[in-house]
Amino acid sequence: MPHRKLRATSNMNSNEHTAGNLADPSLLSKIDKLFACSVSEYIALPQLVVVGDQSSGKSSVLEGLTNLPFPRDSGLCTRFATQIIFQRSQKSNISVSIIPAPGASQEHVEAIRKWKKTNLKTLDPTSFSEIMKEVCSPF
Repeated sequence: MPHRKLRATSNMNSNEHTAGNLADPSLLSKIDKLFACSVSEYIALPQLVVVGDQSSGKSSVLEGLTNLPFPRDSGLCTRFATQIIFQRSQKSNISVSIIPAPGASQEHVEAIRKWKKTNLKTLDPTSFSEIMKEVCSPF
């Protein structure tokens, strides 16, 4: 199976922030802009990676951090990297896309980039599981 990275972006509204710390919306916005410019290839930007053996609790850690329901089906959880990006916004919105692997053929890249889910209002266990199954299907 080709390498794929599932990207879920969620705009979450929150009024809890303090100037000068990582919860400061202006600081988070600047970090988002740096990531968008691929600056993370040259300098370390804040991010968290969860790695572990099969059934070691990676999905539980991610659920605890994100409040997103990760499917427990072993065939869906570890087939590809999952990147979750939270951005502060007045309006809550969820979108999901696939980032093609480096070195993928142009044809594969074009097919992968056509797939996306946008303007999702919620990501319950059933819909997340269905999205994961769809992403695992061949392109």
